[in-house]
Amino acid sequence: MSKIQDALQKIQKNRGDTPKARPARSSEPDASQSVVIAALVSGDEESEYNGKRLHVDQRALRDAALIAPEYHVQLFANQYREIKRPLIAHAFGKRATRVELGHLIMICSALSGEGKTFTSINLALSMAQERDHQVLLVDADVAKPHISDLFGAQGEPGLLDALEDTSIDPRTLILPTDLPGLSILPAGSPRANATELLASSAMQNVTRLLGSLTEGQIVLFDSPPLLQTTEAKVLADLAGQVVVVVRAGSTPQEAVKAALASIDQSKPVNMILNQARGNSGHKPYGYGYGSGGSVNEEVASNAPDADSVESGESH
Repeated sequence: MSKIQDALQKIQKNRGDTPKARPARSSEPDASQSVVIAALVSGDEESEYNGKRLHVDQRALRDAALIAPEYHVQLFANQYREIKRPLIAHAFGKRATRVELGHLIMICSALSGEGKTFTSINLALSMAQERDHQVLLVDADVAKPHISDLFGAQGEPGLLDALEDTSIDPRTLILPTDLPGLSILPAGSPRANATELLASSAMQNVTRLLGSLTEGQIVLFDSPPLLQTTEAKVLADLAGQVVVVVRAGSTPQEAVKAALASIDQSKPVNMILNQARGNSGHKPYGYGYGSGGSVNEEVASNAPDADSVESGESH
């Protein structure tokens, strides 16, 4: 049994059964996000943890182009290792200056369609492979909860439920997966006052609890677009590190500048340039790290034909 499953088991024993799941939302996810890559199951004969868990179908992940095809697994894995290293280093002070609340990482974009959710999933999968860390992926894009939909957790109580009812321990709503080191917190039932809930003191308490579940805990928040919602700006204030995903050749430069300007300039900000092409015509990967208001480029691509490595830096 993993550390996080052990912690969840203790929390559930202390509090009794987890809150009942709310009815599933009637609205269907976008057609491009209609695939389900995980199934919700109960109990596990091989584990002491008998609560709900997500069985992740890695073949479905690959078929949905959410992870690299088999012939590019190693290349893709190497690039995400380069992306995660500075984030982890600054979160825990590993041969780098420790960032306050650096283990709370927000993944966002200026506009929709940049590859933000794709990046959140792959970064979470890569970080979950670290022996010293457990990763919790939080679906904080409450208006369009693609993480919840993709992982088959739509209708499950989650973040918004814990914010609305402060008697609910948010840790009891976490769904462990059968991928070691990775757990999911669904968005929960949609509410008209989602922005106010995210801006409340309850959100500060929830993030504190989520970040202290186990030693070495990393919390990734899949956030709404910065320029299209007000919730994203609230989340940016709570996170220790911010990762901005930009789609090469698509996102207007002014939109990127406006998104960066909306973030506290004292926060470390990282940029991932998605679907970028170098001078060679290949789609490149690269990495970097920014702090103290500077911005460096972390370049990743979800294209299966990427076969070269390049990097860039911008300030």
